Amino acid sequence: MTSFGRQFGLNAATYDAVRPRYPDALFDKITAVIPAGGSVLELGAGTGIATRELLRRGLRVTAVEPDEAMARELLAKGTGELEVVICDFEHYEGLRRSFDAVISAQAWHWFAGASALREVKRLLRHGGIFAAWWNIGSITDERRSAALAEVFEETSQRLPILFRRPDLSATIGDLARLLQGDLGFYRVAPLEFTSTVSYTPGRFVALMSTMSEVLTLSTNDREKVVERLQETLGAEVIEVSYLTVGFMAFRS
Repeated sequence: MTSFGRQFGLNAATYDAVRPRYPDALFDKITAVIPAGGSVLELGAGTGIATRELLRRGLRVTAVEPDEAMARELLAKGTGELEVVICDFEHYEGLRRSFDAVISAQAWHWFAGASALREVKRLLRHGGIFAAWWNIGSITDERRSAALAEVFEETSQRLPILFRRPDLSATIGDLARLLQGDLGFYRVAPLEFTSTVSYTPGRFVALMSTMSEVLTLSTNDREKVVERLQETLGAEVIEVSYLTVGFMAFRS
């Protein structure tokens, strides 16, 4: 994981409280192909938003997270058969172990492409699965969506990628071709789910404060962005539509 991906620990408790969750249907689909009580390696586990869902379903999770503050939050809230390893995936030393599944929730873009995929294959048992997914957000009120974009334009910052509506189809397609080509995974199945979350303005501003595009700013610029968001978004509830999109690949 790149050092840029380690900014989130600056605000780990807020990150855990406000970052969007993932639909139950996603976990139902993934856990349906993992043996009961099976072993899962989670990469870039963060504060454990996905981890806790896997633990609730009776799976044994080894969570790899390089940021100590994020890992502490994960440990504080994770219950069940959980092992937390504080290191980069590239330096993970569990090479003699194999897992029923490897997952990465909202984190795979921090890893180094083909070499990381080869490592995933090595860590998976035959017939195991690799799953990765991301949330993409969209404010349903176009006026307020435009106001959000304007705040970031005014402060010469990029709109957080969560709200840039990125088209991940090319990225997922490239990963699928690598997995089914040189790496020999025999099937790649799409994951796609939708959900809606309502935020108070304060909670939405807190969400924005956990974005890497904001966390990497100077203290002065972060405060400026937060202040402008508070001024601009008003007092009404903000509805965000989320598309959770990714894939599940089966190792031969």
